[in-house]
Amino acid sequence: MRFPLGSRCLTGICFLVCCTLLTALASTVPLPLAPAANTGFSDAQANDRQGGWTDQGGNDLHVLKAGRLTAAGVPFEILDESAGKTCIVLGGPSRTYLPAEAKLPVPELRGQYLYLLHAAAWCPPAQSQKLTGSLFIDYADGTSVETHVRFGRDAGDWTKPDSYKNAARGWTAYNGNTQVSLFASRFALKPLPVKTIRFVAKDSTWMIVAVSLGDEITLKPIKADLTLDKQYAAPPPFDAPLPDMSNLPAPKNIILIIGDGMGQGALKLTSLYQHKAEGHLLMEQLPVSVLCTTYSASADVTDSAAAATAFACGCKTDNGFLGLTSDKKRLTSVAEAARKQGRAIGLITSDAITGATPAGFYAHQTSRGSYAGVADDAAISGFDILIGNGNGQTWFLPKDSGGQRTDARNVQNEMVAAGYSLVSNAASFAQAPADRRVMGFMDAKSVLGTEQILAQLTETACGRLSKNEKGFFMMVECAVTDSGGHGNKPDLSVFGTLQVDWAVRSAVEFARKRGDTLVMVTADHETGGLSTAMSHTHPERLLIDYTTTSHTGAPVEFFAFGPGSQLFSGVIDNTDIANTVSRLWQLSLPPPSAATAK
Repeated sequence: MRFPLGSRCLTGICFLVCCTLLTALASTVPLPLAPAANTGFSDAQANDRQGGWTDQGGNDLHVLKAGRLTAAGVPFEILDESAGKTCIVLGGPSRTYLPAEAKLPVPELRGQYLYLLHAAAWCPPAQSQKLTGSLFIDYADGTSVETHVRFGRDAGDWTKPDSYKNAARGWTAYNGNTQVSLFASRFALKPLPVKTIRFVAKDSTWMIVAVSLGDEITLKPIKADLTLDKQYAAPPPFDAPLPDMSNLPAPKNIILIIGDGMGQGALKLTSLYQHKAEGHLLMEQLPVSVLCTTYSASADVTDSAAAATAFACGCKTDNGFLGLTSDKKRLTSVAEAARKQGRAIGLITSDAITGATPAGFYAHQTSRGSYAGVADDAAISGFDILIGNGNGQTWFLPKDSGGQRTDARNVQNEMVAAGYSLVSNAASFAQAPADRRVMGFMDAKSVLGTEQILAQLTETACGRLSKNEKGFFMMVECAVTDSGGHGNKPDLSVFGTLQVDWAVRSAVEFARKRGDTLVMVTADHETGGLSTAMSHTHPERLLIDYTTTSHTGAPVEFFAFGPGSQLFSGVIDNTDIANTVSRLWQLSLPPPSAATAK
């Protein structure tokens, strides 16, 4: 059926269509947060009352990118930190020196709902639903409405994945310390123009990252995909049964392989998925297999810095500390002591070389987030091989050279002048001059591209380090498994564990041929609370469950092969690793000495 349309009618229809489209496009509007922002996303030094976010050093929100962000279905605008302050952080009881209130002027806009992209820290139990804070909406007519923002209903903990009735987990990323999240919440408005929004902290620290205003949007939280459908390459079995080397003299060489966050759950998941049965990883075939406790001096659940200090220096310390005791006295690592004996030292990691695990062997800092100081410590370590991913390079360079250092030092150039060759991938590492030490800032493909990459780097490093007649100590770390636990991503849990297993094969084959090398394999802690089982009703399926996105206090597996491995039995502690290495090599680890805390 056709209807005659006059020009006036057509104009009216077009006008209505345009208005409808414009209304849809502008139905939810991000509000400018800058007038109320009181801090930034990045923090260089923990607890100095000078930094950004929650003043926890590198455990911050630097990974959040500026620009438009859709979280839980809501459009928000993230401010650019280079242009000034980016967010509102209100102290609450745990950070009383931070502001308690903030006031955001609004250009008298109206909408059905106010949306917050926010989170809380140092939270009470969710079931108590205590106040994170109070939200005050001041309207243009002079009226004001207070809304209680409750943790466990309207706000979530930024270090946990739990969504709530009015707090949809809308953004998450790994910040180098833990998996962090932001939550989108919705609050009803009166049908009047909004003049001011006020935020007042109550029982938690409250962090507001973005604010939007507009029509009703159904909040859609992130859902974890706990399925596996990728194909991975597992290392072939050992070429021959492993011989008993426990009665041989003390090892000339020692290799420590660390799967960051690689708990018992990651081992079981990887073996079940890749080999269709438990206990079939190569590391699980090593003759010594015991459990290892991981707690730190300050907590039942360690972080990577305290764990690295424990198995590098043989001493418990507080979370966040590197190479220092809890009272800030300087420790000596087995790597530093072995170097003084004249042995070669190599550190290889898929993390940044300034990351907590490698730094535990050379750094002496009160904060693992003091990356420039960690880089300074790396430069004076004198270690023969220092290889990590490219993210660490910025801490060796001043800002005018593309780095992040606030001073004018070009530590990278200093190291080159001191005899280091720079490499960026496995090929350039293999071709580096034999008479020079190596500093590697590897591209992503070189540290994440294949399951075999750490094995290739390990093989090359063994060839270089073994030229030292006195022997060598080497630490090899895979950081991928930790990312799998933090992100609740089983594909990364499996991929990282297989990278470790390939590195184990390379190290064990080197050790077996020589008969003078101890290989140890462990984790610094468990991450994710991962558990796995075969489905009884669908045997082809795995039942995968993560209980957290954080570290846990669960003991981890420790495996060993070669001379000296017989010294590990029963249940060990992570400090036993360094203390056993010290005993085998008769290292003189001096007592903790007074040090100026950095």
